[in-house]
Amino acid sequence: MPRLSRPASFLAGALLAAAGLAASGASASPEPGSRADILRAPLQGSILSDPPLFGLTRGGAPWVISEGTARLRANGDLHVEVEGLIIPTRGNNPLGSLSASVACNDAIVAMTGPVPFSAAGDAVLDARVTLPERCLAPAVLLNPLSNAGTYIAATGR
Repeated sequence: MPRLSRPASFLAGALLAAAGLAASGASASPEPGSRADILRAPLQGSILSDPPLFGLTRGGAPWVISEGTARLRANGDLHVEVEGLIIPTRGNNPLGSLSASVACNDAIVAMTGPVPFSAAGDAVLDARVTLPERCLAPAVLLNPLSNAGTYIAATGR
């Protein structure tokens, strides 16, 4: 069997490594329409010092959350669960419904319909939204009473 010279061996190894990196890079960016997660993040209640996000203003009262998560897939499937999203000075949630806004590329790109929102601050939202072909820095914001200009919780820490 012929032996490769040292430079040829190095070149062959470099080509194999480059091919491996290219293959792994291709799978790091999900194809539009795939079921790959593009966002899986905790939700945090809004507080009065929060800034506007994607053109939405934080709610007029502070909100706290016991537990909340948002999951967005490349095909637009959105799943949000919140437990204990309340106004602490009231001890409950005074709103009857909740919707979600989805942001990509520094702008709101979709909003869901409303879902029931219990006095205990619990809600589950499952929806399919239309996403742009490229969705950079995705985020989910929760809107009170389908108010597209306000958020009471958002993905983050």
